[in-house]
This record gives sequence, structure tokens and C-alpha cells, in this order.
Amino acid sequence: MTPANPLLVAYYSRSGNTARVGHALAQRLGADELPIEDLRGDGRVSVWRAALDRLLGTLPPIADPTVPLENYDLVVLGTPVWGGRPASPVRRFLHEHAAHLPRTAFFCTMGGKGSDSTFAEMQERLGRQPRATCAFDAGMIADDGYLDRLDSFAGQLADGAQPPLNHTHAWNGIHVSG
Repeated sequence: MTPANPLLVAYYSRSGNTARVGHALAQRLGADELPIEDLRGDGRVSVWRAALDRLLGTLPPIADPTVPLENYDLVVLGTPVWGGRPASPVRRFLHEHAAHLPRTAFFCTMGGKGSDSTFAEMQERLGRQPRATCAFDAGMIADDGYLDRLDSFAGQLADGAQPPLNHTHAWNGIHVSG
């Protein structure tokens, strides 16, 4: 099955911030959307469980993707930052699916810092450099201050879409590679 859209935004969100950014990005790109589902319990991971996952390097069970990842031109993968690392469900997603992912870009949401180490680990798990990365601070998300940065990130991602999408140019804070 080939998706009608060449772009996919996949993300895990514990508190809702990453889902908010992921959903807004998918809307701007006209992309398909895939929430990554942690299969433990009711799907809601506590702060304590998240901290334990981070410390132990746990890779929890996640739901199988409902779409064929390899059929997309670009997959944008989003994660919250947990102690300077990607969330454990995103680490599991990369562990299971990195070999099937096409070109990839990353975004993260965070309470303060940790985007560089998060993106470095995601790149290591992916086995290649992402096309672009973008970090969003929780304070920016709370008051919609992230929307300009999101629009710029979407514009950079649209550059690689087939056919090209309308876009704006990136500004400082967004790392892009060809």
C-alpha cells in the first residue's frame, strides 16, 4: 500500500506538548500523522516511569505502525526530551524501524535543555544524519510562541517534498542538512 501523501509526522507525547507540535506540523505540511503508542498500562506514562526508563535505558513495547513507513519520502520523528535523551518509546521506534525509514527529520520538545544530546542519540540510532532538526521549549508551546519556528521548520521540510510545497525560509535555531 502506497500512502497518498509523501510526508509522515510520527511522534510520542507523554504530556501533550509533543503531540501539539506534531499535529500542527502535520497540518502545515499536509502530512499524514502517526502517534507512537506506548503499550504499557493505559498508555499514559508517569513522570516516575519516564525517569526510570531514562535511567535504565528501557525500550518499552509500542504499537506497530499503522502505515508502511518505507513508502514515505520523508518521516519527521518527534520526541519529548527525558533527561537529555529521546523518550523511551521513540528509542524503541528507532530500534525497530530505523532500517525501514526513508529520509528523516527530528523535532523535540523540552522543559529547558537537552536537544543536542537527544538529536545525537536519535541520529546514532537511525544510523545516518537527519535532514533537519528543530527544538521547541515548553514555554514557547504554552503561549503559541513556537508557531513562527514551526512555520520555518515546515518550510525547510517542504523543500524536499515531491511535489514541492509552499514554504518560508528557516531562521536561526533550526539545523538543516541537504
